[in-house]
Amino acid sequence: KLVTGILEPTEGQITLRGQVASLLELGAGFHPDLTGRENIYMNAAILGMRRREVDRKFEDIVEFAGIRDFLDTPIKRYSSGMYARLGFSVAAHVDPDVLLVDEVLSVGDRVFRSKCMDKMRGFLDRGVAVVYVSHDLRSVASFCDRAMVISDGCIQYIGRAAEAVAQYHQACIEASMLPSARRRTLVDVSPVRFLDKTGREKQTFTPGEEVTIEFDVRYNHPMAQPSFGLSLIRTEDRLVMFETSSTRMHYNTPPAIEGACSRVRYRIALNVPPGEYLVGYHVRDRDSALYAAMQEDARIMIIGESISGGVVDLAPKVAVEEVDPRFHEMNAANVGRAVAS
Repeated sequence: KLVTGILEPTEGQITLRGQVASLLELGAGFHPDLTGRENIYMNAAILGMRRREVDRKFEDIVEFAGIRDFLDTPIKRYSSGMYARLGFSVAAHVDPDVLLVDEVLSVGDRVFRSKCMDKMRGFLDRGVAVVYVSHDLRSVASFCDRAMVISDGCIQYIGRAAEAVAQYHQACIEASMLPSARRRTLVDVSPVRFLDKTGREKQTFTPGEEVTIEFDVRYNHPMAQPSFGLSLIRTEDRLVMFETSSTRMHYNTPPAIEGACSRVRYRIALNVPPGEYLVGYHVRDRDSALYAAMQEDARIMIIGESISGGVVDLAPKVAVEEVDPRFHEMNAANVGRAVAS
C-alpha cells in the first residue's frame, strides 16, 4: 500500500519508475453490483489503461480469467477464486513496469495459481519488477531470487530467497516454543547421533545407505503423550527433503514421568543426491506445545555417485528384453482399430 501510494510513509521516501499494477486485496478496484464485463473496464481504467487498449486486450483478459460464462453476472455473485482470477488477469494485461501481488493468489485453485506463476515469470523475463507477498514458502523459494522477512513492521532479513525462507521457518518454530527458561526445565535433549548398519557412529554416508538417527530425551516434567519429529533439509538451498513424526507415523508413545529418559531412533534410507544436509528434530506434547527443536547443530554428508538425478532417488529398477517384432505390429494394429471405433 505504501508502494502504490494508498498509504503515506511516516518517514523516508519511495521512488517508483514506470507504471505500477497491483493486486493488494481481494475485490479491490471492483464494484460488486457491476458485471464482470463492466468491472474489467473500470478496473483497467483505475490501473491506467485507456478504453481502446482494453478493447484490444479484452478477449485475452477474459480467456485468462476463465469467467466467460459469468461475464455478464454481477461480481457480488462471484466466488473468491473468481475474484482473484479476474483481478490478476486485468493487472497482468496492463503491461506494467512494476507488478505488486499481495497474498490474493492463495484463494485460487492450483491450476490457476500455476498459470499466474508462469505469467509472472514471463514478466521477469521481460525485465518487469515483481513484488510478491506470500506465506507460501515453496512459491517464494521457487519464484523469487531475493526476499524480505518482515515481523512487527520491521525488516528481519533481506537477501537470498532460500535463506529468507529458512529464516522465516526458524522464526515460526521459535514463536511456537515455550519460553526458553521453562523449556530447559521440561526436557533435555542429547546431541543427535548418526549410526551405520554396524552401529558405528559416523557423519559421512553414501547415496542410498541406511542410517539410524538417534537422540536421547530426559523428561524433567511429566508429558502425557510425547511426540518426536525428524526432518532432513538440504543445506544448499534449505529445501525440506523429508519430514515426519512419531504421531504422523501413528506410533503411540506412552506417557513420560518426571525423571524418565527415552531414546528416539529413526531408521531411514538416504535416497537423496550427494551433498550436505541438516537433520532436525522436535519434541512436542499432545497439546502441540514445542519443548525442543534443533535445525542447525546436526549435519550429515552424503558423498559418492548416485544412479539418479533430481531431488529424490526412488530406487529405480530397469529391465530391457527382446520381444517378437510381430507383437509390436499387433499392438499397433489394435490401437488403430480402437481409434477407428
